[in-house]
Amino acid sequence: MENWAEQINGKIDEKLARTKEKEIRFFRVGELKRNISRVETFSAGCLFCRAQKDEIAGIVEKIDEAIHVPGPARREYDRIISRLSSHMQKEHGFFAPYYFSYLYSFFGMVAGLVAGYLLMKLFPAYNWVMLSAGFSAGLVVAYFLGAGKDKKVRDEKKLM
Repeated sequence: MENWAEQINGKIDEKLARTKEKEIRFFRVGELKRNISRVETFSAGCLFCRAQKDEIAGIVEKIDEAIHVPGPARREYDRIISRLSSHMQKEHGFFAPYYFSYLYSFFGMVAGLVAGYLLMKLFPAYNWVMLSAGFSAGLVVAYFLGAGKDKKVRDEKKLM
């Protein structure tokens, strides 16, 4: 007997057989299918994952309508994808590709600008040079720290 995730993913493939590949990518069907497999894996020990099985089964019944016709089915579909992704990230440690690189780079730019501004006030003769140096240093250092953390996520096979 097939497990629950294989049955649901098979039903999704069956209902979306005539859907364009572009629409399937746009509506993140691949991400939904991966998260369905994860829900199956974690449902034994996670109450939220266990509770989501019924909602997933319900949205799969009308997934073709959700993708092809704007309306309540699409909103429900979007909500369940967002809820699953958020839960997988917060509770089970799955992250989007380059998540930490982008996050750390943003905060590195802010920290670098603050440090550059302070250096600019400390050394007024080199005001724009100090601001630029702080921005650049903050961005580069933070990017490499984020890339290291992203590599760790990839090595642990925890990509969304």
